Amino acid sequence: MVLPVLYRDAAVAIVDKPAGLAVEADGPESVVRRLATELAPLGGRAWPRVVHRLDTDTSGCLAVALNDAAANALASAFEAGSVEKEYLAIVAGAPDDEGKLDTAYGKDPRDGRRWTTRLKTPRRARLSWRVEERLLGAALVRIVLDTGRTHQIRVQLSEAGFPLLGDAVYGVPAPPACGLKRQALHAFRLAFPLPTGQRVDVRAPLPDDLAAALRALRS
Repeated sequence: MVLPVLYRDAAVAIVDKPAGLAVEADGPESVVRRLATELAPLGGRAWPRVVHRLDTDTSGCLAVALNDAAANALASAFEAGSVEKEYLAIVAGAPDDEGKLDTAYGKDPRDGRRWTTRLKTPRRARLSWRVEERLLGAALVRIVLDTGRTHQIRVQLSEAGFPLLGDAVYGVPAPPACGLKRQALHAFRLAFPLPTGQRVDVRAPLPDDLAAALRALRS
């Protein structure tokens, strides 16, 4: 399957990453390996540079740089906080209509493969959310990330009391009628300044599996 490209020029590509595909991997299947071939006619013969990541089972907007200068410019944009990242998630329970989380964040001292807010560290994680739709025992929420910590949305929402449906590590199982086979998390919007100084702002449509889960939770 060819990756859907939401934006591309000679320096930057933004793709709509499907769930189940790793950003980088040693094996033959990853976003980077596919793009190295698919974008070759646009001057992408050099290996695409990863400037941010999505979990394998998270879908949506993912940007890669196609040369070193673009990679440095995008890395600077992320560090400066000039990148806007919005996600859609289906969570269990009834969160407030909107809210913010500003918590400690780090590796779980009991399990180095997990992350947690329940520890003492100066490292912070920040996000805000707004409920887009109330569902049967769940809610569709839009999340704006202020920081980009590993697993951040999954961890913070879970430990705040409204875990993601389908998240096998931090969340809760989705109702069988939803048919979800992964965490209900989608990188809906990505906006940032291009190396040229212009600004790109793209949106990835909700994938079929999450749209089907929403229909099931409305009935």
